[in-house]
Amino acid sequence: MKVSTSFTPADQFPVLLERIEHREKSARSRAVLYSLLPVALTVVLLGYTAASVRNAQKQVNALKTEATTYTTQIDTLKKNAETYKTQSQSLQGDTENYKNQVTELQAQLAEAQKALSEAVNLSRAVHPIDYVNAKEFASHFPGSESLLLDVLDLRQRRIKWKLGGQSPQEGFDSPSFAMYILRQKRASGIEVRPESLSEASRSLYDKLPPTTQPRTGDLVFYPAGYAMFYFADPREGPFVLGMTPFGIAALKSDFAKPVGYRQVQWR
Repeated sequence: MKVSTSFTPADQFPVLLERIEHREKSARSRAVLYSLLPVALTVVLLGYTAASVRNAQKQVNALKTEATTYTTQIDTLKKNAETYKTQSQSLQGDTENYKNQVTELQAQLAEAQKALSEAVNLSRAVHPIDYVNAKEFASHFPGSESLLLDVLDLRQRRIKWKLGGQSPQEGFDSPSFAMYILRQKRASGIEVRPESLSEASRSLYDKLPPTTQPRTGDLVFYPAGYAMFYFADPREGPFVLGMTPFGIAALKSDFAKPVGYRQVQWR
């Protein structure tokens, strides 16, 4: 007897239901999966975007920090450049000052060398004279003692050299000293107000009459601007007495070539 394996409609219904449910579950699963997939992708994209934004923000912040650092460095360099510029200008000014100081020192050195050379030359021409000599001169040249003593008294007081000076307290140059003595001794033709002594001394050479044979008490003028009183020493030879840059000194009359002689009329 042959057994039939086909199902009857009543037997197939549960199977069909099971298949339908299975398919519905699969469909729902697929639907859920398909609906979640965009969300998941969106979340992933949002996360990636957020991470990228954060990284970008970090890079921007880092660049801002570097920019701030560079700006600070640039400002510092500018300040340093200004400082160096100021220092350079200051150094240039110091250099000019040093140059001026060197020039001034060189001029002073040249003047000192000139004065030293002149001092050496004058020291070789010094003529010894003191109060004892004044008595001897009085015997040979009446009237000269007073002049000699007055000059020696001023030398004893160490009257100093002063260009354009007009008093013993201030000092004298050579012509103003000669003019001071002439005024004090009231030499003829010499009328000078006290305040104009320096001015009058500059024209002293023109005020007095010239002579080619000087006598004791006359004035001898020399190229360096010296105006010295002439004395005829019978033993040591003639000498001159007056103010020099090294004080009142007696020098041999030929210590330099005279410019000329001027006669003084003593009262």
